[in-house]
Amino acid sequence: MTVRSVLFDDDSDEDIYVFSGADLLTSHYDTADLDWSELAERSLIDERRGLMITQVAVLEDLVDEFILYLQDADDPEHHRAQLSQKTLGPRLDMLESGLRGAGLLDQEAVERLAELRAVVGRRNRLAHGTVHCRPTTVIPIKDLGHRDLELEWVLVDRRSGETERISMAALRQDVTEAIAALLSMLAFGEVFVQRAPAPTNFAGGVYLVAPA
Repeated sequence: MTVRSVLFDDDSDEDIYVFSGADLLTSHYDTADLDWSELAERSLIDERRGLMITQVAVLEDLVDEFILYLQDADDPEHHRAQLSQKTLGPRLDMLESGLRGAGLLDQEAVERLAELRAVVGRRNRLAHGTVHCRPTTVIPIKDLGHRDLELEWVLVDRRSGETERISMAALRQDVTEAIAALLSMLAFGEVFVQRAPAPTNFAGGVYLVAPA
């Protein structure tokens, strides 16, 4: 038997770039004015941002299972569908409330929730912020011919307007912290299923299974 993936169906060898609004406006009038090296860097940044966002999506599934386990609704699948309509912030509030109601909101649970909220907050900032390139220092035009110019990429929060420098190493750390949060919740889950009231309707999921 052979196994063949049908994922790789793109026969084009052209690079894919991520364009900012300014890039698209420029290309609308004159493609030659685009800075292709900057576009390549932007695409690498957005690829790594995407890794962080995708990793947190796995956390969402795990959080849902904790909620389903605690609430033990009559129709778990219907309840799961309702949960998927909420953003992760309110679902974390639901998890905290459920742990408190079951008498399980101890120091470890508080720390795990804080870790999750930090990761989710970072995911939101990366997902909804805009990125652009700028010089790290302002160099007078008369000095441009004999001074080096250092560029940095910054993330701008759409809501607060705050900016921060981002780098490939920092984005790698973001992904690493999301993975660490998932592993911590899996370890917490092993103790959780031993202490939480056994569910009647929730038969188990990918991550949590009631003890026999």
